[in-house]
Amino acid sequence: MMTPSQTEKATKFSRMHDASCFVLPNAWDVPSAMLACEAGFAAVATTSAGVAFAQGFADGENIGRDRMIGVASDIAQRLPVPVTADLEAGYGAAPEDVATSVHAAIVGGLIGCNIEDADPRTRKLFDFDLAVARIRAGVQAARTADLPDFVLNARVDTFLTRFGTPEQCIAESIRRGNAYLKAGARSVFVPGPVDTQTIGALAKGIDGPLNVWGGVGDRMAPIDELRALGVRRVSLGGGPMLATYAFAKRVFQGAAAGQSLEFTGAGQMFVEFLGLMKKYSARV
Repeated sequence: MMTPSQTEKATKFSRMHDASCFVLPNAWDVPSAMLACEAGFAAVATTSAGVAFAQGFADGENIGRDRMIGVASDIAQRLPVPVTADLEAGYGAAPEDVATSVHAAIVGGLIGCNIEDADPRTRKLFDFDLAVARIRAGVQAARTADLPDFVLNARVDTFLTRFGTPEQCIAESIRRGNAYLKAGARSVFVPGPVDTQTIGALAKGIDGPLNVWGGVGDRMAPIDELRALGVRRVSLGGGPMLATYAFAKRVFQGAAAGQSLEFTGAGQMFVEFLGLMKKYSARV
């Protein structure tokens, strides 16, 4: 079976936002992305925090555009499914910076990205007009690159920046989300809320696909309940990566303390990885 083209992958991923509510796994390297693909997910995303931590950098654009997109591109070039990348705030405040990041992502084989509307330097929201212009520039960059179905997922950080009261955060999220959709964003990501009342209000007020963050443990509602509320996309975020490293920490601490050196499943995983590297090697 032939690997779909980048255009076909972009169209497929864009249409997923119209069908129903889907879960999007977030990988931090090629092996984790392969495991997500093998699990049956129709698309894979990257986690900016996970990629940064795995590369030895703090979260918050410290890794830089080239390295972040380089890791995401390596994943995209190995998988047969659509791959979208978390590009943080676009690596620069100006609309032109966002356009440059989107163009680089497309060159790297990606079919979508997240763009945040908070400045990582100040941890405050970008001015409304500038935030809209940044999304518009990213969308235009994709059209100029002849990939109109590129999925720009506009992230609204009202809750994470503590913009105001819960009611003010909801109102501003809806205002910004709808403005980003009019500027060409395919979906709107509002991380932070976990209660069904807030999520339901966002889904009702935002005139397009709503993405929520499902990587917050058992506080998030089940997928069926989120679907009923009108949510279209649930991202796992850095949760799987952090859980993996939490397990590694326990293993190392146990070994250092002279406890058991028996790592359940390690042998089986070694064999599985050998097979996965062979299976996906032809896509390089």
